[in-house]
Amino acid sequence: MSNDNVKTMVDSLADGDNIAAQDAFKSALSDKIGSALDDKRMTVANDWLNAAHETEDLEQNAQLSDKPQDEEPVEIDNDEEPNEQPVVSEV
Repeated sequence: MSNDNVKTMVDSLADGDNIAAQDAFKSALSDKIGSALDDKRMTVANDWLNAAHETEDLEQNAQLSDKPQDEEPVEIDNDEEPNEQPVVSEV
């Protein structure tokens, strides 16, 4: 709450002017809400920009990982001969 609005509200209450006190309270509350909204806007904008940078970094890393690497073929060793068919039993 703004100090001026609080002072006006207290003075108005002391003088018995409830309408002026109510107006001062509403002004103070509006200032407080406006300040909180501005802070939240800055936080959201900052988070949004950071998320965009993280997305760009991920895309760049993905492009780097798409490059072919020198890989050796993996040989699977099983007991079957290359042309031998597995035996299937009927039930």
